[in-house]
Amino acid sequence: MPYLRAFCFLSLSCFAQYSIQRTVSPINIDGKLDEPAWRDARSMGDFTFNWYQSGEKEQTVAKMLWDDENLYVSWHVRDKHISAYEKRRHGPVSKDDCVEIFVAPNPAKAGNYYTWEINAIGTMLNRNKADWYTGGATWEPDGVEYRATFHGAAKKDEAPEDDHWIVEMKVPFRNFARDAAHTPPLAGDEWRLNVNRIGGKTNAQLSSWSPIQPPLKGFHSPEAFGRVVFADPPVAGARRGGQRIRFNAADARAGHEIYNRSCTMCHGLDGAPGDRAPALGAQRRYLRATSEELFDAIKNGIRGTAMPASPLPETDVRKIVAYVHSLRATAVDLDVPGNPANGQEVFLSKAKCAQCHMLNGRGGILGPDLSNIGAERRLAAIRDALTVPKPVPPRGFQPVKVTTAAGRSFEGIVKNQHNTSFQILGLDNKLHLLAAAQIKDIQFQPKSLMPASFDKSLTSVELQDLLAYLSRQARSRR
Repeated sequence: MPYLRAFCFLSLSCFAQYSIQRTVSPINIDGKLDEPAWRDARSMGDFTFNWYQSGEKEQTVAKMLWDDENLYVSWHVRDKHISAYEKRRHGPVSKDDCVEIFVAPNPAKAGNYYTWEINAIGTMLNRNKADWYTGGATWEPDGVEYRATFHGAAKKDEAPEDDHWIVEMKVPFRNFARDAAHTPPLAGDEWRLNVNRIGGKTNAQLSSWSPIQPPLKGFHSPEAFGRVVFADPPVAGARRGGQRIRFNAADARAGHEIYNRSCTMCHGLDGAPGDRAPALGAQRRYLRATSEELFDAIKNGIRGTAMPASPLPETDVRKIVAYVHSLRATAVDLDVPGNPANGQEVFLSKAKCAQCHMLNGRGGILGPDLSNIGAERRLAAIRDALTVPKPVPPRGFQPVKVTTAAGRSFEGIVKNQHNTSFQILGLDNKLHLLAAAQIKDIQFQPKSLMPASFDKSLTSVELQDLLAYLSRQARSRR
């Protein structure tokens, strides 16, 4: 199904739902939407005309994509009467034909949201509604690029040939760092948002992706924001068939310097995305992942693409290959210092990890299975999970306190939430299947059950030993 609609449960509103797919090819912000990634992207679905009175219901096709740097949004607006006149930055663009997106990166605090409003001639208004923001009525997001069909025109009058107009935008994830659990998101992360459209002088209708139902009266209604989930799990590209990639650390350091001297005309500095080529170390699936494949791509170029052959000597190319492997390495690819045997003892005893986490068939079920954690996560991500508190509990691990209609109270985590029921894994490791009528009260807790203070509860040696132990947990390796 391209989208899911009408998520209604214990709420005034019906929430739309959408899965944001990861793009595997570059997006050029030109207002044309002619890249394969946009053609293949799922539509968010029909917009709802919340306050409809009369006139033709002209639909909007909205789509979203993401990669390791940016959130991408597009609107294809059916419109037989296109008009726009506001040219001032942060001016009242909603008086014109206009599109909007309101984004709340923390689903537990939908009132902390950010807005983009863009009219048909490319004038933009931004607001920041977060409780920490003190910058006044408007906001200047960082690094945003966008393009409208009539971008830069002095004005847009209605014309007989009017049929549609387009807006395409990319927003760097760093703009959401204060509220999002992860920037960039991890696959499975959930955000709240709504995508809207406003008409111009003629047929000035208001519509939105997620329905806004009474008593709510306007687009600025975070209670009605829909739910989006970032899809496609990151895959460690440096490994084929579960095999561990070996690389020389000294060669990788030397390759870093050679890369920055030789490759940054297209790729970004330090392996980041560049103007004409993608990031080399992002957590995504790569077509060229083995040492042989990377060497061939660098030395001989990639036929049919802008990737040229390199004049560098083979020894330098192999050092660049080692550097690319170091960028893509997960924890199991590294020789993490520490005593794994002692780390296992810390895992089972002092840190009490096994009370919630399964590892190789033993342990609890409240937390994620860690049997393959070394092959799935980078070492820095594992360390952060142990030491850095997250503002939002991960999807599938939302803590709740429940009181049933029968008067029984218990705590647990929400594993699945449907229109008329909850599936809650209790702290007693029992699964509770509850219909809406069986619940008297449910309170969503703001903090994850996962402690993030092991740098304080463990000694530095114990923490390093625990990291060494977890880094070696991989189901399939050479």
